[in-house]
Amino acid sequence: MRSGWLVPDALVALGIVALTILLAQQALMVTQHNEQIRTAKLRQVRARHDQALLKWAATQ
Repeated sequence: MRSGWLVPDALVALGIVALTILLAQQALMVTQHNEQIRTAKLRQVRARHDQALLKWAATQ
């Protein structure tokens, strides 16, 4: 029997679970950060586009 390996196996399993949770959390944080950057860029582009439309409308 491998009864002596029970605790080390449980610790390895716990370590794997903890590492998986940590990596998933970091992936979510990176995704959120990238989405914030993308949203900011889209807002800037939208603002420039709106200004160009206003300028064009003023000349009509």
